[in-house]
Amino acid sequence: MGRPRTFRRGASIVVQGDHSDLVAVLLRGRVKVTLDTADGHEIVLSVLYPGDLIGEFEAVDHDGGPRTASNVALEPIDSRVMTGEEFRSYLASHPSAVLAVLRSIIHRLRVADQRRIDSGSRDTVRRLAQLLVELAEEHGRPTASGVDIDIPLTQQELASLIAASRESIVRSLRSLRARQMIATGRRRIVIRNLAGLRQEADGQ
Repeated sequence: MGRPRTFRRGASIVVQGDHSDLVAVLLRGRVKVTLDTADGHEIVLSVLYPGDLIGEFEAVDHDGGPRTASNVALEPIDSRVMTGEEFRSYLASHPSAVLAVLRSIIHRLRVADQRRIDSGSRDTVRRLAQLLVELAEEHGRPTASGVDIDIPLTQQELASLIAASRESIVRSLRSLRARQMIATGRRRIVIRNLAGLRQEADGQ
């Protein structure tokens, strides 16, 4: 379904406050979901990967008001886009697709709920370790030096994902590097000791 469309790195695919009903299937590249607060800060809510949907909430609940978050390309994006009406029509005639969309939404809600729980019960090092383990297991690329998660996020954006300050992320990265669990470059993290990182996430 849909029509092929590309987006350059940094392009806004969906804009918070907009009333568009575009739905996109992400085929290549990664997208950050962000929320602009009233005091002018940007919060990163999640990262979307190939296979994920963009804009499905507003398309399903098309009378629910404007977009509640923005979607910004972290790298060049290939996608297929369709209107909300096309998306709803497809769901109406394909029950298995409805189930797939529901599973995707439930997964995102579970991840968001767990992050909120962790923010009140785990320190920043453990929360960051858990995030890196998840990224390594789901999207990591094995290399000679470890598992490369190659996620093009700034330290501030990483901090937003786990509800931490940039300063605490800097300290946590330094701690994990000192124990040789990770190696870092510009917007790049290589997991050198995945088992040790799992133990850190579990508080062992």
